[in-house]
Amino acid sequence: MLHYKDMLIPREKPYLQGLNSYYLHLEKFIEHMQGEIGSGGIHCLSNNLEMLVFFSENEIISSLVQEKGGKANFTPSYEVARGSFYSTSFSVQLYQLGPHAIFFWAQMPPFQRAKSALRSTEIPLPDLIFRLKQKHFSGFIDVQLANKPDSGILFFNEGERIGGSFTWGKDGMSTEDEDYNLLLSRVQNGEGIFTFGSFIKDE
Repeated sequence: MLHYKDMLIPREKPYLQGLNSYYLHLEKFIEHMQGEIGSGGIHCLSNNLEMLVFFSENEIISSLVQEKGGKANFTPSYEVARGSFYSTSFSVQLYQLGPHAIFFWAQMPPFQRAKSALRSTEIPLPDLIFRLKQKHFSGFIDVQLANKPDSGILFFNEGERIGGSFTWGKDGMSTEDEDYNLLLSRVQNGEGIFTFGSFIKDE
């Protein structure tokens, strides 16, 4: 599924997918999922609009809304997402996000995507990470394996790798070296395509 350019989606397999907003009552759905999985993100996609609604066990934390061709913006009012949900037909999928992951995703800083991509044939992933560490990079590397469905997002803060989201993972934010090493081995056994997003600091 294609996403608009500024929306970042967890790479883990959705907890639920193939749903349609036409059949869902959003508040009751969130309330039910709070009881079933605790915290997560609801991804809604239509022809003209994309949304992410993040919730914890106790509350709806934030909503990210993006019109086609525009930028993704966190909206402080849940009513904006709610209104859109009932006025547009969305395909809906739900991601389970662990307690440590939900606030990272729900409060992620805005980011600027680089227009160009690098390939692992140009620079190995460990060398790239070393360079980013030297530059005190804050943001993410989006790692796509060429000709394979596997992918991962590696997150950085001031040059330090703080975790990642992986197609084989769970909970939305793994800090385990095992997951990073698995991504690295799959890149080394094939070819990886690296794209970047730099977090924009508040003025």
